[in-house]
Amino acid sequence: MSVIDGKILLKNNPCFKSNQHMTPKGIVVHSTGADNPYIKRYVQPDDGVIGKNLYGNDWNNPSTEVCVHGFIGKDKLGNVRFYQTLPFDICCWGVGGGANGSYNYDPPYIQFEMCEDSLNDKAYCMNVYNKAVEVCAYLCKRYGFSPDNIVSHREAYEKGYGSGHVDPHNWWDRFGLTMYGFRNAVRAKLSGEKVKTKRDCRLYSRPYKDPVGGTVSYIAAKKGAVVRLAGDDGYGWSKVLCGGKTYYVMNNNLCKKGLSKCPKVRLTRDISAYEPMKKRLGKKHTIKKGKKAAVICTILSGKYEGYSYIKRNGKYYYARIN
Repeated sequence: MSVIDGKILLKNNPCFKSNQHMTPKGIVVHSTGADNPYIKRYVQPDDGVIGKNLYGNDWNNPSTEVCVHGFIGKDKLGNVRFYQTLPFDICCWGVGGGANGSYNYDPPYIQFEMCEDSLNDKAYCMNVYNKAVEVCAYLCKRYGFSPDNIVSHREAYEKGYGSGHVDPHNWWDRFGLTMYGFRNAVRAKLSGEKVKTKRDCRLYSRPYKDPVGGTVSYIAAKKGAVVRLAGDDGYGWSKVLCGGKTYYVMNNNLCKKGLSKCPKVRLTRDISAYEPMKKRLGKKHTIKKGKKAAVICTILSGKYEGYSYIKRNGKYYYARIN
């Protein structure tokens, strides 16, 4: 089961419309500071699970000048869920700014809110806390940063990267919960799930495949080989540990459900696509504008830097798609 229980993007929020791209460097954990544990208070429209906000004071409107990447709280039946509200690769407006900058932008952090209640229900608090641990572990895996890069809003303020708030300490302190313990809980969650390879495959030394340029080495892994997951990049590949070393493998080679798949793109222009051959590009083909292709990876360095390795109609090519 996915850590993300639902996705309702706040497309009417000016933060969403600003669409400022980022590469996240960490996580800021917030709590809302209001006695309302229901996601629907902040997130709309109703998807049939969270319920309808009858008062029109949710954050999916053009007059709201705050926005985060997600919320943890109750659905309409009282189940604790995490809903994503912004793409994880655009900047949010969550933590404000301080003397040293802002974790909204410099450096940019993923941020989510935990919906407070009256602050007297320990069971609810623990359910939200445990869900937050899962969310942070998922994000750490996906983006490759350490639990040390997780801070509360109060810690962001103390470091000079946020406004003067005290959440979620105002809530967690009541039940003996600390950010130190929280980061350790995320660290324990990240200890590394063991998975097996689905077929004979290659484990690459870098997060891209370049058999043409020959700039990346690999080791062969037999079907059933055991590796330890260290992070899903969200684009069809995972970082894994094998024999004490770090490698990269396509997710379709692993016996695990829920891993990301390679994205499919619709071409915005005619492109030249080359058959892969040893040490060079092979026969050229033209793929027309409007056609779709799966992007397996993009070469990050070496002779063919900037080329993408793509798949279309069961065949593989190298092409510049941007």
